[in-house]
Amino acid sequence: MSNNSISTYKFKPFEFTVLKENLGPLQRSVVRPMRRVVGNDAIFLFNEFKDQTNDAPGQRVPSPMHQIWKFSLDLGEWKVINCRNVPQELVTNYNIVTLSGNIILMYGSIGVPSGGICRNRMYLGNLANEYKENGMIFVDLKECGDFLLPLYILGVVMDGKYIYAIGNTSGNKNEMEVHRFDLSTKKFELLYKSVREGIVVETRYQHEVVFYKRKIYIFAGQGDGDHPAAAWNFFYDFSKIHMFDVDTKQWQLLSAKPDHRVPEPGYPINRCFLACVQCPEKANLVYICGGLDYYLPLKDFWRIDFDTLQWEKLTQWIMHRPVYLHLTAITPTGRMYCFGGIVSENDIDYEARATNTLSSGWIKIPKLKDICWEAMIYYFKEQMFKSTDECLKKIGIPQEYYERIIEARRIR
Repeated sequence: MSNNSISTYKFKPFEFTVLKENLGPLQRSVVRPMRRVVGNDAIFLFNEFKDQTNDAPGQRVPSPMHQIWKFSLDLGEWKVINCRNVPQELVTNYNIVTLSGNIILMYGSIGVPSGGICRNRMYLGNLANEYKENGMIFVDLKECGDFLLPLYILGVVMDGKYIYAIGNTSGNKNEMEVHRFDLSTKKFELLYKSVREGIVVETRYQHEVVFYKRKIYIFAGQGDGDHPAAAWNFFYDFSKIHMFDVDTKQWQLLSAKPDHRVPEPGYPINRCFLACVQCPEKANLVYICGGLDYYLPLKDFWRIDFDTLQWEKLTQWIMHRPVYLHLTAITPTGRMYCFGGIVSENDIDYEARATNTLSSGWIKIPKLKDICWEAMIYYFKEQMFKSTDECLKKIGIPQEYYERIIEARRIR
């Protein structure tokens, strides 16, 4: 297999390049991220939109549609996985979508804080069923014992069989309670009640949540009217981080260390709508990028080490444009993907627009085999995906990559 008509492959770490600018017109709607990347070969996003149907006599009315988008990292193409048994009450961007392995959990509400009714139902789907005749069907976990009150959850993180919910709101008032849902017993447990004495955790929303070594860290976020010195547009800074110990069920307020190599204060600019992602191989490392300050989208990269609480500005990294409300994920090999968001064409332009661009960049130097595979995809992608199974085996493609090609073929 050879191809002399394309330019030479170059390995480019720490630089984001655009992979996909387009998606179908029906897919330009509400998109929420799954919280994890599955393996090194695919990214999953949850999409919801309203298709126009003729359900009502004489007129076309919106009908809820639900999809999982699966992007093959090797093939570079999207596949739509249609979902069944997702109730209309979850047709809103006010609910939680979480992915762990092949299991998708949805916990939702509707119309909050826009005057609707909160819901507290939980639904489970299994991506292993995507190729079955009936497709992917969500199961209503009706017998879940003691559910939370019907409130919208502000932050969720998973660890093994547990789902931790940090903060909730009725749409009018925020609380910083901590609940834990046990997937084996299907019951919620209250770990911390907001009115308890001790460390005061100010109510907030749009905060980031990270689980590391039996502890939950929350940082950033937007303050609400309950904060004594804050208006609704108050952004919490990055110099202090609240940590909740799930064993002692207590909060601590930790002081983070600034990056002294950059101008003061050495912390990320106060912001909301940023992207936050945890490194799969080194869970102590958490990356943030983009976001919105009080006026403008941002494009900077920062990293914090939860073993040392040291912030570091990654000045060598380049995002192609400022962005907020975007989605990010990291593969186990160390490649970060950024999808969608609201973008600005430059650093001083107040005008912004929505985008469905998918971009990608290495956040570390990967293993040589991963660089070699990226080069193989660059030069020979079409030939490999069109070759027979026997041909792929004869040319000596390693088994793990052979299986990735076989899986990616099913998208087409």
